[in-house]
Amino acid sequence: MKSMSFFYKTSILLTICAILVASNIYTLIPIYSVLADDLLIAESHVVLAGGLFTFFYACGLLSFGPVSDLTGRRKILVFGLFASALTTLAVGFSVGSLSLWIARSLQGITLATFASVAFAYSYDIFNFHQRTILVVLINTGFLIAGIFGQVASAFLTDIFTWNSVFFFFAAIYFILFAAAFFLLKESPPPETDSKPLWKIFFQLLKEPRLMKCYSITFSLLFAIIAFYDAIGRFFDGPPSDLLKIRLVGLIGASLSLFTGKLMDRWGELRTLMFGLAIGSISAVLLLFFQSTGALIFFSIFFVSSISLVIPTAITLIGFYGSSQRAKALSLYSFVLLTGASLAPPVAALLPFSGVMILLSSLFSVNIVLCILIKKSGSAMVSPYKRWS
Repeated sequence: MKSMSFFYKTSILLTICAILVASNIYTLIPIYSVLADDLLIAESHVVLAGGLFTFFYACGLLSFGPVSDLTGRRKILVFGLFASALTTLAVGFSVGSLSLWIARSLQGITLATFASVAFAYSYDIFNFHQRTILVVLINTGFLIAGIFGQVASAFLTDIFTWNSVFFFFAAIYFILFAAAFFLLKESPPPETDSKPLWKIFFQLLKEPRLMKCYSITFSLLFAIIAFYDAIGRFFDGPPSDLLKIRLVGLIGASLSLFTGKLMDRWGELRTLMFGLAIGSISAVLLLFFQSTGALIFFSIFFVSSISLVIPTAITLIGFYGSSQRAKALSLYSFVLLTGASLAPPVAALLPFSGVMILLSSLFSVNIVLCILIKKSGSAMVSPYKRWS
């Protein structure tokens, strides 16, 4: 077993990586119009760049987990950060629609080297208790990124230019590459499956409970990106108030740290339904209360709902994925980010009220899917307790 010192250092590094890698999913949201004006392109072209990033990010998540089975986890994590620094730098030098689309697509692919490989690395190298903590920390980092990415982007653009956002993240990725190169140790070689990868994915999709979990997963990052995108378009108050609305979401993100205790007490499906219910109710109430105070208050609850649902969904998918857990989680990451890639264009087509109705409806459908999962199988021991 690795020393606690190594565990603590790795936990800090991977949590920081989770925040800063996932932040680039959200960096364009607050600066659509600024970037469009500076590059003399339509705002829809900038929205498309965000969609391309998340689509290629999702494709990368589907690919790099299996690739790391052959190359080793450490190589993908370390040199993925180096490649991410280069592609992020390229985004900052974009001069038009085409260069922006290409750079953001490449950035999405390289940043995808982190998430699914980091989860697999956690399982390979740490014991049950340590990896449970680390998975929760990484997921908390992903949720914090939804706020931090927007705040950092808006702040740097206001102080400097939109290019500085990507120069900043490129510099950070170079630093993280150096830290990972010296800190991370190679994990034991994983067992490989002789079946073609597409057959394994197809078998996972044929499992009814997994399919329902993936359906729920599709809406999660879609919901949080569409939520903040809609607020950014709707809100006509001072920028400082918009910053507050985004920042207070960090309070809700912290709830993911208590997900394990809730799952132990209530069970996974009840925790999942509770989180979905919070999100659905928050979206409905925002149809009637749209003051700055209401947006701040309900954004905490909305982010709280996602912070509960994502770790719980990962737990269920890992359990139902059984011996193919790593592949099941790679597929989870792909589905999650595919949903995220559709959020900006959908949010751009709907008014604020339309987005809230859509999100509330999606979460309500997800609650029904949870009930169907519960009915489809006999009572089970908590996957959270049985992951080993």
